[in-house]
Amino acid sequence: MSSTIVPTLLIYNLFLLVDYVLLPQTFALALFGHLMVVTPLLLGVGWIVRRRPGLWMRECLSASLPLAMAAQLLVIFYLNRDSANAEHYHYAVTGILTYANVNQKPTFRFALVSTSILIAGYCAVLIAAQTAFPTLLVGLTLITGVGYVTLVANYRMELDARYAFLRRMHDRFEYELSQHEATHDPLTGLANRHEFDRRSARLYSDRRLANTSLGVLMLDVDNFKAYNDHFGHPAGDACLKRIASAISAQLRNDDDVAIRYGGEEFLVVLVNAAATDIKAIAERLRRTVDEFLIPHVDEYGHVTLSIGAAAGRIIECSMPELVARADTALYEAKHRGRNQVCLASRPGTHDS
Repeated sequence: MSSTIVPTLLIYNLFLLVDYVLLPQTFALALFGHLMVVTPLLLGVGWIVRRRPGLWMRECLSASLPLAMAAQLLVIFYLNRDSANAEHYHYAVTGILTYANVNQKPTFRFALVSTSILIAGYCAVLIAAQTAFPTLLVGLTLITGVGYVTLVANYRMELDARYAFLRRMHDRFEYELSQHEATHDPLTGLANRHEFDRRSARLYSDRRLANTSLGVLMLDVDNFKAYNDHFGHPAGDACLKRIASAISAQLRNDDDVAIRYGGEEFLVVLVNAAATDIKAIAERLRRTVDEFLIPHVDEYGHVTLSIGAAAGRIIECSMPELVARADTALYEAKHRGRNQVCLASRPGTHDS
């Protein structure tokens, strides 16, 4: 609305020329109504609307403008009802009605109410002024027709605006969905290798994070091939999804990321995590899955996890090095009997 204030003021106040030429006897009153009542109201409403009030207030304030314009015009007409020059003066209300419903673009409900008020007031003034029947008939027909046409236009504009909004939301949802599908595993909902590479590149490209400590957990479901062969792929998928949920629950914030690294292998990257925290999180994950007591084939009892963990600062080692150390620690956990956490030592020391 604020963008139409200047042209509205200009066109509305240019109508003073009509008052000056046709109805000079009430020009002073018309000038007062234009410049001291309606113009300040228009500027005030524009100022308030720019501050984004609630819908109800915004629509009520906007509806007050055409009603004030019409009231000013009809007062001048009524005062000059016996003048021949005023016989067609009131037709200008149709322009105000068009401005109200088309230019201002109120919601249809408010447009319907304000249109009804304006038409009722217009009819009441014409009847009270004892307007000649032919002029009255033309005026009522014209105002009713313009009211109908502009309300239909307003309704269709509102439908178009709603449809355009829904299309934008749909396109945005489709884009976000495609982005999610491109960066996440469809079965578990965890990040995929592509997202892992992207997040790693972002971490290592920011020099401000050079001294940030990282923790990498490599997780593998023990004897998962035997589980899949015995219970079938649907049960295997359900098992992986449940384990993925447990992994996600251990992420501390948005900086941490869990990845389905391949098959039954998962990878977790912990940002700003001390070595003790890394091992504690890994142990909680191992214990959580162990307590699920997901039935396995008889010789294995239930589903368990083996976890290898590695820690280091970004400036000291690359992500592939951390992943390789975590993978080595994972194999050490498998070698020790599975269902264990093994923390990789720094280069030059022994694993623990």
